[in-house]
Amino acid sequence: MEQYWVWLSSVEGIGPKRFYQLVAAFGDPRTVWDSADDPQIKDILGPGTRKNLREARDERYFYGLFNRLEKLGMRAIPRINDGYPELLQEIYDPPPVLYALGADDLNMERSFAIVGSRRCTRDGARAAREIAETLARENVTVVSGMAYGVDAAAHEGALIGMGRTVAVLGCGADVVYPKEHEELYHRILDNGGAVVSEYVPGTLPKPGNFPARNRVISGMSRGALIVEGAEKSGAMITMNLASEQNRDCFAVPGSIYSSLSAAPNRLIVEGAIPVLSGWDILEHYRWAQRPDARVSAPKNPVQLDPEDDQIVRPLLEQELSFDELANLVDFPVAKLNSHLTMLELRGIIVKVPGGMYRAYL
Repeated sequence: MEQYWVWLSSVEGIGPKRFYQLVAAFGDPRTVWDSADDPQIKDILGPGTRKNLREARDERYFYGLFNRLEKLGMRAIPRINDGYPELLQEIYDPPPVLYALGADDLNMERSFAIVGSRRCTRDGARAAREIAETLARENVTVVSGMAYGVDAAAHEGALIGMGRTVAVLGCGADVVYPKEHEELYHRILDNGGAVVSEYVPGTLPKPGNFPARNRVISGMSRGALIVEGAEKSGAMITMNLASEQNRDCFAVPGSIYSSLSAAPNRLIVEGAIPVLSGWDILEHYRWAQRPDARVSAPKNPVQLDPEDDQIVRPLLEQELSFDELANLVDFPVAKLNSHLTMLELRGIIVKVPGGMYRAYL
């Protein structure tokens, strides 16, 4: 029966709504196979999709689908399978089937979604990366969509935190999109994470796929955080879906004058939980307790000479490129390189994706 679930959901034109209508009308997908010419199907499917269904009712199509999955090393997880994510079962329109590469277990005890603008600011990318890193270090699986901007930063942060992250795609799980994230795609899989999709292998990305994809991101997660986003954006769609799915909504506040802070600020006004660090999320769910600086062992103060201090101070405020640092400190290139190398060896600054630098004390 599981194979017939996979078969029916793979037919072009049969999305979740039509799938469940057919199952309600005929009882199960196997009966749909046997009743492909039943007049009742005309009430549910249009002519083009009926044609697709008849053509898919073929052993070569049926076994070809499962052979392709086997060659890709991809699992098809129908909703009736015990491995289907329990949280996703709760939403009103769960995908009939999930296709997955990577981690075997998608029933994550701790899972959390991070979304935001594709054109995020440096601070937005930094916030997503650092919050995801904090969550990952406490065994929280970070779920996002592998898009440019905040999504990619969230996945990166989880990997930096040596944790697991799940990318939900708006195309086939075997299709790397965007193409520029091919390295990230493989790092997610190589580090115990997963890439999942409700679309059959080989499905190319289409604009209409992404709002549907967003419901899976929030549906697989206990809660969802928006880092940056305009009021009418894909990230805001995800947050609205999270609210409809009775998920907890969180937001990173920003300047009232920034259009990219419009969505998170609006959500906070409407009751979303403001987040200043990953600990705000961890403490909300009682997943971990924030280290208390009052009882922690005192740190030895970092000693910086005046020239190192010139470099480190602006990097505590924001990430900067080498050229931006050179303009700020007015050092010769060779001298700046030497200072940066020594500060990296001391663990005071780190180089982050994009060739940027940041500092910790």
